[in-house]
Amino acid sequence: MMEQATILVVEDDVQIREVLTEHLTNLGYGIVTTASAEEALQRVEETTPDLVLTDVHMGGMSGIDLCARLKHDQRFQLTPVIIITGQSDLDARVAGLAAGADDFFAKPFNLLEIRTRVAALLRVKFLLDQLERAERVITTLSLTIEARDPYTAGHCERLARYAVDLGKALGVDEAMLKALWLGGFLHDLGKIAVPDRILLKKGALDAAERAVIQTHPVIGSDLVQEMRTLDGVRPIIRHHHERFDGSGYPDGLAGENIPLCARIMAVVDVYDALRTERPYKSVLSHEEAVDILWRETEAGSWDPQVARTFIGICRDVLP
Repeated sequence: MMEQATILVVEDDVQIREVLTEHLTNLGYGIVTTASAEEALQRVEETTPDLVLTDVHMGGMSGIDLCARLKHDQRFQLTPVIIITGQSDLDARVAGLAAGADDFFAKPFNLLEIRTRVAALLRVKFLLDQLERAERVITTLSLTIEARDPYTAGHCERLARYAVDLGKALGVDEAMLKALWLGGFLHDLGKIAVPDRILLKKGALDAAERAVIQTHPVIGSDLVQEMRTLDGVRPIIRHHHERFDGSGYPDGLAGENIPLCARIMAVVDVYDALRTERPYKSVLSHEEAVDILWRETEAGSWDPQVARTFIGICRDVLP
């Protein structure tokens, strides 16, 4: 069941502000009002509204500028913003779309239309919030999995950071950068199904144990299959153990058939493994880890461009 939504009404015309407040309050919403965009920026810090309803022209900062500021803030990117425009103000609508506005109302507005469209946007916001909460739960779960092995402390956070830095160096888009950040935490999610006797075994694994370990990418990918917000992360979870020459698992993909995000994660994963103490090995120096990484790349394991770029930025981004 949806909790009471909070709507921030930003309008310098007192009469219009009061009409909107009365109408939306009667519909069961919690209402916060401001007379300027500048004040609205302060109020969003205090109230975290579920939807913002703003006029275009308010004397100081415009509603379009307010929308742009909110949409560029990661905390409010998914908060719906409705802009109230004049009936024929096409320029404002175009500018509003460019700023990321989710909808428009033209003056004089129809209260029934407001009711319907506000409710629709809030339903979408509610579903996105639910997905984000589930995403956070799964991310926390992945850290719990990491905590099972004292030798991998900090591994997920380091991979997230390394992968994002490498993605930036390769010029990937913002959506992939977000996927790489989450992928650092979620790449080994499927290890939740691997027994401790195998996951924490100090010696070499036998064939049967390796087969169990090699199921974790598929299990992890399946666990997040229904979460649309993690669509970009699933290829990382499933394919970060693929190898460039096709000798990896679970699908034996090769070359550019392996998603780029997974090729990125594979390189930073092997580097961090080399730099981490394990029961069967001591910590390698940065130089030793890079040497092994490149030799494995030349042997066909990793994407040469990705590995070369990572090695090139190592001294700038790694401790």
